[in-house]
Amino acid sequence: MSDAYRLDTYSPDESIGYLIKRAGGQLTTTVDRALAEFDMTHAQLGIFLRLLHGHANTAADLAREMVIDTGAMTRALDRLEEKGFIRRLRSNADRRVIEVSLTEKGKSQADQMTRVAIDALNHHLRGFSPEEIDQFKSFLRRMISNT
Repeated sequence: MSDAYRLDTYSPDESIGYLIKRAGGQLTTTVDRALAEFDMTHAQLGIFLRLLHGHANTAADLAREMVIDTGAMTRALDRLEEKGFIRRLRSNADRRVIEVSLTEKGKSQADQMTRVAIDALNHHLRGFSPEEIDQFKSFLRRMISNT
């Protein structure tokens, strides 16, 4: 298998990294605009959806899941807590652990928040067939597993 990129033919505009970053940036802008009415950002939505779907329940797990440092996670959780979307409680099993969960407000807006994500993805995937979307996700998963 040969390398996908070479020094003599490399163009930054055709870099997978650049294209992923551009597409991600456009998706982020779409989500941020749609979330403005909920006083939430795309980054906060990612945390919200991780909690909603049970992918994490502690600040440390959320930081690992979202691939951000614990300080940034703490600041994001502070903002979500101030807005009434989440609550943080010390674990009864281990007082060093802070458990994070959605509040009733967060749970009541879960469908609306999920709809924002769905609508943004569908907007940016216009013209893609279901098979192309499955293939695209497969390619991204393969890139992620190549770490």
